[in-house]
Amino acid sequence: MKKYLLILLLFVTDSIFAQSKRLIYNYSIINPAEWIIPKTDTLDYAQAVYEGKPALLLKRKFENYKSASVAYPKGLKFKNGVIELDIASPAGKAGYVGLAFRIRDQHHYETLYFRPGSSGTINAVQYMPEKKFEFNWWDYEAKKYQAKTNLPVDGWFHVKVVVKGSQFTRFINHGSKPVFVYSALDPSPDIGSVGFWLGNCRSGAYRNLKVISQP
Repeated sequence: MKKYLLILLLFVTDSIFAQSKRLIYNYSIINPAEWIIPKTDTLDYAQAVYEGKPALLLKRKFENYKSASVAYPKGLKFKNGVIELDIASPAGKAGYVGLAFRIRDQHHYETLYFRPGSSGTINAVQYMPEKKFEFNWWDYEAKKYQAKTNLPVDGWFHVKVVVKGSQFTRFINHGSKPVFVYSALDPSPDIGSVGFWLGNCRSGAYRNLKVISQP
């Protein structure tokens, strides 16, 4: 009996310890002073209402197929866990909008981005690691880096990504069935922040970022 009690005590202790290491971050309200947000002669941002919802809008003055930008909270250290947020493409079918994780800086991170103009096709969503000063999407055009999903042209959609080690599992619009599973994440951007990603388009809208960081 004592043996079973000891096993139970160890199990409870391990569970409590594991839960204590799980950190939950809620960025439904964004304080720009606590974020790194691109703002240059060609990049800008605004906190505004889009499609009836308060959002952070990232804006690009000139399109450039080699450009990509990320906005992310300072100090967040994410390696494994769960990411949820809402994304929309004010640029409609021309939009390239998404999320980034394990962000080290503006040029080193992992990203999942969405193309509303390719909704329903294998090109609707793409994964890639960014490790260069120019966004090299053309190195990741193989089908294994992409997935089919249905996206609204310019409305909001919900994204959930579960990251563990070298694998991510992606869900959309609160669905229970994953629409993209990838098991060969690049090992070099191994830990960093989580945030919003804007590609080669004029604007992206983002809201309700929530992050659960786990060991």
